[in-house]
Amino acid sequence: MYQADKDKFSRFIIELDPRMKELGVVLSVDVTAPDGDANWSLCYDRNVIGHVADYLIFMAYDQYGASSTKPGTTAGYNWVEANIKKFLGQEDVDPEKIILGIPLYMRLWEEEEDGTAKPEVVNMRDMFDVLPENQVATWDEELKQYYVEYEEDGKKYKMWVENEKSVGEKINLANQYNLAGIAFWEKDRG
Repeated sequence: MYQADKDKFSRFIIELDPRMKELGVVLSVDVTAPDGDANWSLCYDRNVIGHVADYLIFMAYDQYGASSTKPGTTAGYNWVEANIKKFLGQEDVDPEKIILGIPLYMRLWEEEEDGTAKPEVVNMRDMFDVLPENQVATWDEELKQYYVEYEEDGKKYKMWVENEKSVGEKINLANQYNLAGIAFWEKDRG
């Protein structure tokens, strides 16, 4: 979606809402963090959508995504919390309308010699199939995630791990800020 279509999308949601209510359907709208790219993030009027729709689902992931050439976490605790505060503050969205979307995946980053990196998506359930045995993970208190770095076949790899502990920390954020709930999704392997 383009930033130029921001008001048109809001108008669509405004006109869709009464029709959904007539049908008894709950209207939720997935949105990204309120910063960043014009066509990925700045294209939503979260205030308008948050007042009209039943729920806003904050897709709290891809802090460092598929298009990034710099390795980093998919969803660090500090980044997620900062953006929840933006939803509540600058976007003025009622916390009872926000559902926190939490990733069940991470990225394995293969670093190039020039410092750039290529990411590969790894589902939580597949993490131990991807990482070499006996890897030591260190806890990053700011990100509230484990971090793994290793070399294999002359290449350097990095991963910020999503697991039960990191997901639990994000669930705690939803509770701390009295959000409406949490959401997960997973791509079907079929």
